[in-house]
Amino acid sequence: MIRYKLALPAPGSFIPEPRERYYLERIIKDQLTDENAWRHFVDAFRVKADVADLGWRGEFWGKMMRGASLVYRCTNDAELYAVMEKAVRALLENAEPDGRISTYDRTSECSGWDIWCRKYVLTGMLHFCDICQDPSLAGTVLDAMERHLDCLLAVVGPGKKEITETSDFWLGVNSCSILEPVLDLYKRRPRGRFLDFARYIIETGGCSGGDLVALALEDKTPPYLYPENKAYETMSFFEGVLAYYEVTGEKKYLDAAVRFAEAVYRTDITLIGCAGCTHELFDNSAVRQTEYSDTIMQETCVTVTWMRLCARLFLLTGDVKYADRVERSAVNALYGSVNLYSQPHTMPRREDSVPALPFDSYSPLYLNRRGRGVGGFKLYDDGFFYGCCAAIGAAGLAVYPLVEALRDDRGQSCELEEHRLGGKIAFTYGPYVLARDEEKERADIEEPVRHLEKDGRLCYELLPCEKGEQVRLILKTTGGDILLTDYASCGKFWHESSGRISVWLNG
Repeated sequence: MIRYKLALPAPGSFIPEPRERYYLERIIKDQLTDENAWRHFVDAFRVKADVADLGWRGEFWGKMMRGASLVYRCTNDAELYAVMEKAVRALLENAEPDGRISTYDRTSECSGWDIWCRKYVLTGMLHFCDICQDPSLAGTVLDAMERHLDCLLAVVGPGKKEITETSDFWLGVNSCSILEPVLDLYKRRPRGRFLDFARYIIETGGCSGGDLVALALEDKTPPYLYPENKAYETMSFFEGVLAYYEVTGEKKYLDAAVRFAEAVYRTDITLIGCAGCTHELFDNSAVRQTEYSDTIMQETCVTVTWMRLCARLFLLTGDVKYADRVERSAVNALYGSVNLYSQPHTMPRREDSVPALPFDSYSPLYLNRRGRGVGGFKLYDDGFFYGCCAAIGAAGLAVYPLVEALRDDRGQSCELEEHRLGGKIAFTYGPYVLARDEEKERADIEEPVRHLEKDGRLCYELLPCEKGEQVRLILKTTGGDILLTDYASCGKFWHESSGRISVWLNG
């Protein structure tokens, strides 16, 4: 086993910074202790809720449990722990006699998003085990997860159904991303059959259309030209590739994950620290981020998964650049997605709105507004609904302070910097991406910006921050002063008529 150079702090061992604490405490109150949501997530397994539409309701419990467990590491919150333990026991009660825990019945298993959802059962349970205060319960959970995984091994693998054929979506990379929790279980229960299964997944290459590991190692094909280009699921698979390196010590798998992450950073990570300007797909968004688009983009699931991949690389290598990338994503894309003012979400295909979820799903970059749709939207029989981005967001809110607690280079001095791309211009102030906001400025944010310089330096004036802001400044231009504030604070009242924001400004 490869040892991490750094280890995540234990519950109660550190105190997050005030802004980090604010978001953590807010999400505990608004989401993670919502027992109605937990009840719906558990009931989906009892009634096999994903059979009818081959859906992904089965991911919500595990995503939320992973996030809650990481938030607990940051807060040591007793009320949160009590709700989590209740949710764990409730899901264990919904295991079938042979241990299988799925939102699909036997006739529809290993199709749609079944393996993806079973992955999140493993993920959520194993994250809970990491912070579980009751050794007996932790042992019960691990026993249950062995049986749960054995049910999958009985029907998927060599001589059985190929894992790349267990989903009609994204060439099976969604199913292959179960690699990470399979290995995380192996670390706790080192059964040879689990390692054999992990090796089998690795040898498939991660999808039916080609070998993703080989492509990453070769480092000639950008991720947006891989056989499949689903950003979230592909990054999740490479989290598993890292886990395989941690277990086996075979360096080529570390090399593959590092080269993949660097390729993603080069071609697809935007200024705010997310990927995908076409829905949630790799699409050369590092270049395309300045283009106007009326489609959804910069998905919160992608933000959090990128943060998790970078955090794992930081723990393994100690290279601070990965921590910098976590910070950039957190203070811009992720914090910007937090629905601080409980705004309803517009639903373009339904021509209506739905009540507020704790996270927005998509982040605009050029002349557009937040709140446009709910990523992974799924209804329940009683009218309750949830989405993938809402379920994953809490994990990102915790990953950031956990990583920051391991750094010794916080608190550097900042300067305003300009970035030019595609005939447009953007500004950053330290890790913060700045933006124009129609609601704040009450001005035309489409007008070209011709900023002034003195002695080769940008002319600007820092102002006291207003509610929710981290940076507020006036930029001096030939057309007069313009207001720039941190991206995360912009566009939060997206139902206002003047709700558009823009990172990239016309130059």
